[in-house]
Amino acid sequence: MWYAKMYFSEKKEVFQFDSHGVQGVPSTYKEFPFLESLLSFLETDCKELEPLLQRAYENWSLLIDRDDRDAGVRTLMDLGDLGSRHIYLHLLYVRWFERFGRMGITQDRGSREDQQMLEELQGIPEQLPLYQQQVQRFFDLVLDVDKAGRDPQQQASAHYLYDAPKDPSLFSFRPIPLSFEPVEPGRCSPVLYPLHISDMIDYSLRSCVERGITVRRCKNCGRWFPQTGRVSAEYCERPVASGQQTCREAGAFQQWTKKQSDDPVFKAYRKEYKKRFAWIKAGRITDEQFYAWSEQAREMKKKCDREVITLDEFKDWLGKP
Repeated sequence: MWYAKMYFSEKKEVFQFDSHGVQGVPSTYKEFPFLESLLSFLETDCKELEPLLQRAYENWSLLIDRDDRDAGVRTLMDLGDLGSRHIYLHLLYVRWFERFGRMGITQDRGSREDQQMLEELQGIPEQLPLYQQQVQRFFDLVLDVDKAGRDPQQQASAHYLYDAPKDPSLFSFRPIPLSFEPVEPGRCSPVLYPLHISDMIDYSLRSCVERGITVRRCKNCGRWFPQTGRVSAEYCERPVASGQQTCREAGAFQQWTKKQSDDPVFKAYRKEYKKRFAWIKAGRITDEQFYAWSEQAREMKKKCDREVITLDEFKDWLGKP
């Protein structure tokens, strides 16, 4: 029997999938920073998924109606493509792969299960953007630290009556298949065994509320990020392409640059540094003379920063040939 697992471990989230149900050796294992799967789902262009979902629906229908095994294979190919685009969608591939193999053994093609899976494929193109809207609304009313405040528990309590949202545009929580088991050496955790995409969304949102984790839009890139560290953090550490700085790294540099640009000691040092560097090209000084001066200038700047000498004394020293 197939399985899918999702759990949180400190500042990461883990997904495991296996079409044959072999625990401990999943065919797919993925780790992401905490809440990355939900945030990247919010950023997914669902329109781009519709052609693959439509083809999967049509081919699954051919398999059920005409016993077209090639159509079944094409269904799995399209679902595999979807799964490579977002980890939530890999759940579809695992479920349909297992059912396709079991169908060949049990010879029960066209069962009620097959019809339900067909109906599910038909409904997913409408469900995905609806989930995105509901999650966005949940962020606005419950998790956004700048709009809703720092207490997700209080906000969730205010916007839900038992298990039903007071605002119909909010995400609706349902019972989800949770277990509790060892996930790492010496560590146990609640583990979700999702049956539907909504289960993974549900688990992510409720975990934020339970753990008191808020979200904020990054000051640099504008994307959402979870505040798993300082609540005052304004820049995210969301995944970026290899070799690129995270927004938090870029933000720290921007803050340092701004601070330095407002610092009269740094401005005086920088002005003289640029002037003498230009002298090298003009042939007025050698490289060795410039580097010797720059070492002395850094030491004098440190003295000025520590107020051992005044700014005027530092400027007088800089102006000497």
